[in-house]
Amino acid sequence: MNVMVQLIGRDAELADLDRAWQRTCSGVPELGVVWGRRRVGKTFLLTHFAEGKRAVYFTATRQDSAERQLARLTDRVREQLGDKVDDLLPAPFRDWETALRFLIRLAETEPLLVVIDEAPRLLSSQPDFADLVSAVWENRVRGQRLMLVLTGSAVSVMEQMLGAQGGLHRRPGVELRLDPFPPHEARAFLPDIPAADFLLAYAVCGGYPLHLEQWDTSQAPNENLLRLSYAPAGILVRDALDIIGEDLDWRGGYERVLTAIGYGTRRRSRIAGRAQQRIDYTLERLRRAGYIRRVTPAGTTAGDPLYEIADDYLAFWFGVLRDDVDLIEGGQGDAVRHRTEPLLQRHIGRVFESACRDHAVRLVREGVFPRDTVIGRWWRDEAAEIDILGVSGNQPVLLGECRWQARPLDTRDLLELQRKIAYLPESADDVILAFWIRSGTAGPAFPANVYSAADVLGE
Repeated sequence: MNVMVQLIGRDAELADLDRAWQRTCSGVPELGVVWGRRRVGKTFLLTHFAEGKRAVYFTATRQDSAERQLARLTDRVREQLGDKVDDLLPAPFRDWETALRFLIRLAETEPLLVVIDEAPRLLSSQPDFADLVSAVWENRVRGQRLMLVLTGSAVSVMEQMLGAQGGLHRRPGVELRLDPFPPHEARAFLPDIPAADFLLAYAVCGGYPLHLEQWDTSQAPNENLLRLSYAPAGILVRDALDIIGEDLDWRGGYERVLTAIGYGTRRRSRIAGRAQQRIDYTLERLRRAGYIRRVTPAGTTAGDPLYEIADDYLAFWFGVLRDDVDLIEGGQGDAVRHRTEPLLQRHIGRVFESACRDHAVRLVREGVFPRDTVIGRWWRDEAAEIDILGVSGNQPVLLGECRWQARPLDTRDLLELQRKIAYLPESADDVILAFWIRSGTAGPAFPANVYSAADVLGE
């Protein structure tokens, strides 16, 4: 495993942790929370951070009793801190308050890092765990050199713990949510393949480090797809349910809603119809946990919003693989791959479009486009849809089209984009025209900005 590559994109989070540790060493105790979906690299970040420190790293297990969890914690303390604490340890801790108070005492003379990984798993046997941590921290921590970090893959549970009614509300000095890497940061995992091939890999792997590390750069893209996505043991076939199952109870109808959106149903009423259930609560919880996003036309909050799966890997699984998992596991993956090719290309096109919007935002930040430009998309019912619209105030200043195509641009493309200007609610006499394409070029006199996949990835 290449540590440097794995840490790319987490520099800010690591710096936050390092600053908290420095405060701890100076006598200011620190409570931290790190959360995010499975596979985003929480454990690697924290094990890297713990290297060289006096530390206890404990991972909670699913559905264990409190007695079993505490016995395992006792063993981890003994194993990781050694003979210095062996005589002090009970056998085992009798409850979580006793365990926390013991760890606090160990930090009275030397700095101590304690990581409780997957803390939400403790709630099945200790439902008030967050409140207990908060109470102990409030009443028992008085200048000890302790840094306690709680982590969790159950995003919605962690959000509740940190929310206004949660036991950890405003307690942590460090709150870090880790999400999958965006494309231009994830590029560091596969820097040596062509930009267009990387965007294909990203579209199916998402920004998950473990997925991207499975992509074999010595193999052709189709060979990787067949091995990872269309083979019975492929990680991309089975990982989606593990990621979501850590967080969501299927009885809440979440899978039906995600499946409806994965099919391309984007409006609330149509999602409800396809899922055959009431969806207001389900949509909001999925949105708050980052599984879906709510999109309105750029420059306005009015009108019927669209909903889409925010996680590119999960969008691939629900939009391309889900209905054929049984066939893939039965050995018919190659046939499924050929039959679902149009769905895959549609998915890649959407991922590319999203990456292009992110690129446009970076161009605004760099001053290429006016500094006050807000980037989004725009549509009017079924009549017109604009991939990238930049708005300054109420005035359109940028009109962009994303084309997952290899052929050079020509006059037809320009005329089609110019035609969309007539649909805009405000006049756009001086609008900047731009195209984002997979590869290829336009003639030197082509009157529009043209960006390639390499540009999108910052190359």
